Amino acid sequence: MDIKQSVWVYIETEDGKVAQISQELLGKGRELADAKGKKLVALVLSGEEAAAKEAIGYGADCALVVDNEELKSYDSSLYTTAVRELTEKYEPNVLLIGASYNGRDLGGRLSAAAGLGLVADCIDCRYEGDGDDITWIRPAFTGKLYVKILTTTRPQLATVSAKIFRGNKLDSSRSGEVIHEKVDLQGQKALQEVVSFEPLPVEEQELTIETADIVVGAGRGVGDEEGFEKVKEFAASIGAALGVSKPLVDNGWATHDQQIGITGKKIAPKIYIALGISGAIQHKLGLAEAPMIIAVNKDPEAPIFEFAHYGIVGDLFEAIPALEKEFAKYKS
Repeated sequence: MDIKQSVWVYIETEDGKVAQISQELLGKGRELADAKGKKLVALVLSGEEAAAKEAIGYGADCALVVDNEELKSYDSSLYTTAVRELTEKYEPNVLLIGASYNGRDLGGRLSAAAGLGLVADCIDCRYEGDGDDITWIRPAFTGKLYVKILTTTRPQLATVSAKIFRGNKLDSSRSGEVIHEKVDLQGQKALQEVVSFEPLPVEEQELTIETADIVVGAGRGVGDEEGFEKVKEFAASIGAALGVSKPLVDNGWATHDQQIGITGKKIAPKIYIALGISGAIQHKLGLAEAPMIIAVNKDPEAPIFEFAHYGIVGDLFEAIPALEKEFAKYKS
């Protein structure tokens, strides 16, 4: 399979499986590849065959697996050398890297080593026009502005934030080619080595907006601190975590850890209930992965109704008892 000028996704793994952030990027990568009739390639540096086949199930046409033993676990210097060698050999058009701790490290080092432009912490990307230029979109000025960026170097390189794209569903029946490679690490040795690994017992997680299945979000529509307290009580009554929009943090009513949005936390609960939240783009991008969004707002033109799955136009304090009653049915 000819994979030159293709779209690449760097694959991170967890317990031998494709990590969530890489699943999301494979979904976006599939979209980019289809837009220009290109191949989608999953780059698996850790040599894990099972992860490579899983990446194909998530949408890749091909998985490029690197078999060097030295790359079994992440090492900044070795991974940078490996990716640089492979990109110079296969000349991809685009390389998407998740903005995880290791992903940010790899992206920055690769940019410096190969003289590539890097757009960090993107929230979207797409081809615009007839050429092969990617338009990268990222927040600036703490999320108050969104800027479009083009890079002139190839491959076009970016790190992409987690919980922005939904990804593809796993299709185990998909077939694709697995290409095995060994790279020349130029005599480099790993700076550290994992000699043993002992998993710790799973501790009960504290209920936070990042771990809860249900999150209640409070916005300006709560009115005052008394209204905010009522929303708190509602969240507690249905076993939900409490999140807020930025204005409530600015008012000093909640901490930044509770803020949902591109300048706060990006969350993906099973159910998100937005009470009195207008749904500005900064907030929307913090919960793009939520499969069910229920919105209550007095303003029928509020932006949140454009992406909520269920909407109630009305007073949130009148809606709360009805919502509480419905959720009680599922707790009993």
